Amino acid sequence: MGSRKWDHLFISPSYRPPILDSIYDHMGNLKTGRTLGQTYANNELFPEGNVNFSLSWFYEIPAVNPIVGEHVHDNDELIFFMPSFNHKDDDVNAVWGEATVYIEGEPYKVTDNCCIYVPGGIPHGPFEWNRIDRPHLFLTVMLGADYIRYIDGIKYHQRNGQYVKADK
Repeated sequence: MGSRKWDHLFISPSYRPPILDSIYDHMGNLKTGRTLGQTYANNELFPEGNVNFSLSWFYEIPAVNPIVGEHVHDNDELIFFMPSFNHKDDDVNAVWGEATVYIEGEPYKVTDNCCIYVPGGIPHGPFEWNRIDRPHLFLTVMLGADYIRYIDGIKYHQRNGQYVKADK
C-alpha cells in the first residue's frame, strides 16, 4: 500500500505480511496437517506492542504429533481451539474433533470452542491431536511481545518464524 500515517499498524498481504513459521519445527521435522504458523503481532512487527499473536489452521492430524512437548513461558498465554464456521448458530457449540492438552502433566480433552489460560511459569504441553473432523484454528496469544519458550531447561526465542536458542 501507500505510505499513509497509520499503514504501519496493519498486518496483512495488502500492507505488511505476517511472519510465517518455518516449514520445519524446532527439531527439524516437516510440519504437516496444518497451515504454517502466522504471527500477526510480536516485537518484530510492532516494537512498541506488548503481545505475541500467532495462529495456524489444522485440517488433518500432523505427522509429528504432538506438535510440541512440555514447555514453559515467562508470560501468561491464551490458547484457543476454534472450529471453522459452517452453519448459522454453530459457532459457539461446534465440535471440531479432539485434542489432549497437558497442564503440569495432567491431561485435558478439548473437543469444541475453547480458550485455555496458562499463567506464566506453568509447564504445559504436549498438545496432541486425536481426531480432526473439520478444520479449526489453533491460536496462541502471549501476553508479552517476545515469544520465549523453555524446553528441557533450554531457552528459545522465536525470531523470524524460527525457534532460536537464546544466549545464556
